[in-house]
Amino acid sequence: MTTVSHQPARPAADFVRACRGHKRSPASSQQGVVLIIALVMLVVISLLTTLSIRSATSTEKVSGNVRTTELASQAAEIALRYCEEAVVQINSGTVTMAVTPALLANQPNPRWKDTANWDVAPSDAFVIPSNSVNGASTTATFRRPPECMVERMPIVSPTGVISTTSTYVITARGFGPEVAAADPARSRPSGSEVWMQSTIEIQ
Repeated sequence: MTTVSHQPARPAADFVRACRGHKRSPASSQQGVVLIIALVMLVVISLLTTLSIRSATSTEKVSGNVRTTELASQAAEIALRYCEEAVVQINSGTVTMAVTPALLANQPNPRWKDTANWDVAPSDAFVIPSNSVNGASTTATFRRPPECMVERMPIVSPTGVISTTSTYVITARGFGPEVAAADPARSRPSGSEVWMQSTIEIQ
């Protein structure tokens, strides 16, 4: 014997409403994903912009430091050549330069090694004329002209005689354009500073 169970039929309208109640709108899901992607891209762009600004600033600082160091080197080179020429002229007996450095006597401890002999008033250092480094320009590149110090250097001859009349140690230092002019007390300069040295022997 077959038993058949009958249930009341569900209206079609109720079935459609039930199905719609469990379905999510595709448009709202896509909008949420787009918003998250946009926020991530915004963060990435902000980080890249910050890194680019920092990199540009660092590059500018490095370039500025290189420039001031190169100018200080040029100033030191000018001072070295000026004092070398002065030594040659003084030893030749014909001096055409307006001002020349003193030829300092030899000492057991060379004066140039002690900055106290440079940064003091009065100083053993000779200040190069400003027009020799800045030229005739009305706008001076260097506010503090370069300096040099000339010291006699003892030389032992093959016979064992010590001579201090023909060989000199010339030490020069140049300053960058950012270094302020020397004050009356000749305080220690602040900024880029380059030292150079040469030995000259007069035959």
